[in-house]
Amino acid sequence: MIARFQFLPYYFKYIGLTFFIGYFIMEFYAGFTDGYSGKPPGSTDIDFLPNFISQEVLEIIAYCGLLMYAFARDKIFDEFIYKIRLESVYLVFFGSLIFILGRKVIQGDWEMSASYLFEAQILLYLLINKIRKSVNI
Repeated sequence: MIARFQFLPYYFKYIGLTFFIGYFIMEFYAGFTDGYSGKPPGSTDIDFLPNFISQEVLEIIAYCGLLMYAFARDKIFDEFIYKIRLESVYLVFFGSLIFILGRKVIQGDWEMSASYLFEAQILLYLLINKIRKSVNI
């Protein structure tokens, strides 16, 4: 017998969205104030946060929020939804591999931050999952 993956309870969707939206609002505000005050691009400091909370900590919280949202159950969870989620994971995995290999062929010295790749994969998974559910239901 194959062991099934245990998803998080449904309310983790709300917790995950809260983490991610909070991060997005803080990043938007920090970018806006940096641009308004004339700071150079690429500044990673967020002035209104305490010193013990860095940009990296906020990114980790946002990624954990996205993962909570992605691994939370749906209200209606059956074999069909499970199949759609599994197909979405396959599409994202192979799409990421094709993208990375294509970029390496086109531009051999190309480098990408792991955090950007992780964020793109999670967001692409959520997008594909949502589209496939809306088309098939």
